[in-house]
Amino acid sequence: MSTMNTITFEDFKDKIFSLAKEKGVDVQISYSKNRNFQVRYQNGSMDQYTDAGKFRINVLVLKDGKLGASYTETFDDPVKVFEDAYENISIVDSEDIEYFYDGKGTYPSIEPYKMEFEGLSVKERLSYVEIAHKKIRESELILSDMAVYGDQMVESKIVNTLGLDVSFVSGGGFMYAMAVAKDTSPRSAVEFTIGKKPDQIDASFVGIHARNEALALVGSKSVKSGKYRVILRNDVFSDILGMLVSMINADNAHKNLSPLKGKLGEKIASEKLTIKDLPYHELSIIASPFDTQGVPTKEKAIIENGIFKTFLHNLKTAKKDGVEPTGNAQGTGIAPINLFVEPGEKDFERLVEALGDGIIIIEVEGMHSGANPISGNFSLGAKGFKVENGKIIGGVEQITISGNFLDLLKNIEEVGADLRGTIGNGGLVVPSVLVSQLDIAGNG
Repeated sequence: MSTMNTITFEDFKDKIFSLAKEKGVDVQISYSKNRNFQVRYQNGSMDQYTDAGKFRINVLVLKDGKLGASYTETFDDPVKVFEDAYENISIVDSEDIEYFYDGKGTYPSIEPYKMEFEGLSVKERLSYVEIAHKKIRESELILSDMAVYGDQMVESKIVNTLGLDVSFVSGGGFMYAMAVAKDTSPRSAVEFTIGKKPDQIDASFVGIHARNEALALVGSKSVKSGKYRVILRNDVFSDILGMLVSMINADNAHKNLSPLKGKLGEKIASEKLTIKDLPYHELSIIASPFDTQGVPTKEKAIIENGIFKTFLHNLKTAKKDGVEPTGNAQGTGIAPINLFVEPGEKDFERLVEALGDGIIIIEVEGMHSGANPISGNFSLGAKGFKVENGKIIGGVEQITISGNFLDLLKNIEEVGADLRGTIGNGGLVVPSVLVSQLDIAGNG
């Protein structure tokens, strides 16, 4: 582990544990060390650069089912950190009983991050955004462009007086680019990629696809309001699927903040739809063999052939419901590690053919303000492409898609084979889906 001054993590831990023994309490120490690099180019010039690290230790003291918390960013004063956490027990007014995990479960075998991005020079990192910029600018119809490259590493360790002692290193890189094309009003498009290794970050792909999609949107028009067959492209379905994260949180169900409360074992989606939570997937840069309470993560079906199978739990919610914890504690909340939608057999082209006449949604706006995970209702600005007889015929703009998230899941007619990894609410690995009907408001 890292050192701060001459005191090591082991020294810090030993002192905290001995203080806990004196007081007759249990204690848990969580250590995290983050490193983030990010650079942004606007029209070929750098306008943002970050190369930063963060180090934090959280100390939890457990006494009579109540938790006191404190944190520090050095190893220097374990006595003060322990005493602060111990004193903070007295200000807890919750009736909930808290627990620590003893570490005796079976942890999934996940290969740790290999630190390959750490070996890149600054020049090599900058080359990603420079390449994307050049590819976007190969058309004279491009007005402006933006490209962002980043990589990250997270080192985590959790130990407690019950015997828990786990650690893991995760990380990876990402980049995205936006191209803006000339038209009566400018047409923008975004492309991205993520990867666990530098050679998985294809800057040319990102630049070319952003450029070509922006150009394809030139001449976009709105459509008449009505009910349409639609394809939600994988990146859009990933955005919308973020609504599920709140709904499957067991704590939200206990507080009557989830529309899925009381629906375990019921059919809530199309039988074509199976959604799992995975500790690891090759297309995601998010991975963890344990949650932030040290509980093992595991593969689990959340929705299986349309049937709602499980909420996600931390130690406290699992105890309340009399079930095993699912390994989904995330800080003070509950979240999936990687939401994974099992793919179907049709690639994107065959999905478009199956759509026949309809609209492909390639971008939505307003997820934070226009989507309510408590009711499931959403109303989102969108753009995309119009399809006739299974062929794309032009761009679509100035439309709003609306409906209820659970109705949307029921209306999924086909699940594509075009899996794609994204980041947001943890990791997501999601294909495109064909939806039999969706309300679209336009002014065509």
